Amino acid sequence: MIACLLLANPVCAQRPGEIAGRVVEAGTAAPVEAAAVEVAELGVRAWTDGTGRFRLRGVEPGTYGVRVSRSGYAARQLAAEVRNGEEAWLEVQLAAAAVALQAVRVTADAQPAEGGTRVSREEIESGGARTAAEVLERVPGVVVRSTGATGAQTVSIRGSAADAVLVLVDGVPLNDPVSGEADLSGVPAQSIDRVTVLPGARSARYGPRAAAGVVLIETRTAEVRRAAELSAGTLRERAGRAEWGMGRSGVVLQAGGEARRIEGRFDHPRSVDDPTIVRRANADLEEWSGFAALSGRAAGGELRVRGGWDALDRGLPGQDHTPSTSARQEMQRGRGSLSWRRTSDRGAVSALLSGAAHRVGYADPLPPFGLAYDDTTRVQQASLRVEADRIAPSEASDSVARDSLFPVPYSLARWLRGWGGGFEASTQRVDAGALSQTAPRRRTDVGGFAHVAAEARGITFSAEGRADRDGVTEDVYVSRALTAGARLGIVRIHLANRSSYSPPSLGDQFFRAGVGVEPNPDLRPERVPNEWELGASASTFFGDAEVTAHAAAYTGDVRGMILWLPDFRFRWSPRNVDALRRGIDTRAEVRLPGAGLRLSGAWSMARVTYDEPGVRGIQLAYRPRHTGSAGAEWRRGAWRVDAFARYTGVRYPAAARVNALDGFWSTALRAGRDWRVGGWTMTAAVDVDRALDEKDSLIQGFPEPGRRVRLDVRVARTGLTSNER
Repeated sequence: MIACLLLANPVCAQRPGEIAGRVVEAGTAAPVEAAAVEVAELGVRAWTDGTGRFRLRGVEPGTYGVRVSRSGYAARQLAAEVRNGEEAWLEVQLAAAAVALQAVRVTADAQPAEGGTRVSREEIESGGARTAAEVLERVPGVVVRSTGATGAQTVSIRGSAADAVLVLVDGVPLNDPVSGEADLSGVPAQSIDRVTVLPGARSARYGPRAAAGVVLIETRTAEVRRAAELSAGTLRERAGRAEWGMGRSGVVLQAGGEARRIEGRFDHPRSVDDPTIVRRANADLEEWSGFAALSGRAAGGELRVRGGWDALDRGLPGQDHTPSTSARQEMQRGRGSLSWRRTSDRGAVSALLSGAAHRVGYADPLPPFGLAYDDTTRVQQASLRVEADRIAPSEASDSVARDSLFPVPYSLARWLRGWGGGFEASTQRVDAGALSQTAPRRRTDVGGFAHVAAEARGITFSAEGRADRDGVTEDVYVSRALTAGARLGIVRIHLANRSSYSPPSLGDQFFRAGVGVEPNPDLRPERVPNEWELGASASTFFGDAEVTAHAAAYTGDVRGMILWLPDFRFRWSPRNVDALRRGIDTRAEVRLPGAGLRLSGAWSMARVTYDEPGVRGIQLAYRPRHTGSAGAEWRRGAWRVDAFARYTGVRYPAAARVNALDGFWSTALRAGRDWRVGGWTMTAAVDVDRALDEKDSLIQGFPEPGRRVRLDVRVARTGLTSNER
């Protein structure tokens, strides 16, 4: 297969082309972000990025109708002629029909909030990611914490703990109610349509547990596409994936599945102090997943039904100095959602009904120390979210002030650009063997939110507020987000003030006491009472080069951060500890379309230190202060090469400035090529993780295997004829 990849000539003279272009605002030439670019004939859709650019790949030669739309602008219909293996470029100008709401929305066509990052389906496929965590590894400011090549994977944003980051999959929290953490290793990348990361305090829109940020994972929407893929790699990795889609009479249906196995054995030094080479055992992984999606129209709006099932069975080898050969984890999770959204030139109304059920079990009959255990957690949850937005006309009039749904004084209506609100309710049932008998088994949480946006003299303002009733304590928590922004030439600046909170997990409060550990039922929620963020972004051209840059500085101390610490008896239990948090996030990108080259770089500094006597000023354990990345992507014709490097800074394993772990780089390379075989596109790619055989790990005691090589072969077809559909 490698020989074919490097030496083979195209099988057929016909090769798919691309439809690409840029969408700008008529009159100002400002880029229009999150505009939908659709080719109905092919059943495909793309979204413009922060520079207004979009790209649809794998389009067969021919002439197609392209529809470009964005809330607040008049939609346009254009024709694009795609020639053999070439790019059809479109320059699109959208005339403003109304000023779009600036507040953040939880909808498929919403643009990220200030400072947010979005990863599209195209980027997920081209990067070769296998799990949601691997997708997030390339997002600036995000640190992925793992316990080995086949272990659990959680995320940290701006130096947070994993339980202070809310992860939503189609609106359903992925965070485990016992630990509060979201294990992203069990979410296959194949089922993901796009991922949005919003750093900072976000409880004003998303509610509890969004103290440090939110990760929004949207699973695949239905599209007319058929594909299959096989993979093989080191650690005896084997995987297969397939998907199938069809469309008829305005309804599109798609389904797919994946199976993967990794044996996981490799040699490594026994520990930092003992160079004896031993074999890492019980590090195998088997996982299966499936997804289905349906889209159409109902009651004048867009209807989407999505569902999925994920399962895994893996070994838990433990730390290198105390390995376990018998610890295992089993997980099964099912999810489903039904969303409906209706839009008009006056606003939008949407509803999301979602549910999930999962079972996870941990067992070790022969642990290296302590007693044998066999614990199972079962969770069932359901939620409903309803939201309505009103978009003000571009020119205020008496009709705005007299709006029957949202009446406002005329003196205010002339400044308003949009307003709205909604409510969210969720219910959850938990049965966990690891919890004590006093732990609550059921909870129902309710929240209401509202937002408003205005503009005066070129300065935009937005305000969000939310009140949540905790289903365990019945306390009410109020969160806010205030943002002001302005454009100075090519630079867009914003200033935000936010608050948020993250409640203690059931495990923190009601963990079944054991030898050396005990819960703390008196824990208070983590609170970020006053986070400030100042950010700037810019996009411009230098000749043929397009340059974009973003930077943000923030400060937001955490009151009552929940940390597990030992007492004078060396019994570990969770406590509320104050922490000081401030930092900087930066990223930049340079695109050279003529050379087919894209360069990117990012650097983040997260200073998160204890604010307690005796440890004040010390960085929290395993929170690297500095992280960074650099990447280069080259695409020419059927070839694509991608190089990426990540830097993880110095970490301390305990609350002391001793035994520091050195910072390290890890590199990844991916090279691939496309061929045209009949009506199908075949792609072969070689993926090399830790290309320089780096074996450092974020957390001490969990060895890495070093260089890993994988070969992927995929065949795909989009834009089927009416007979094939």
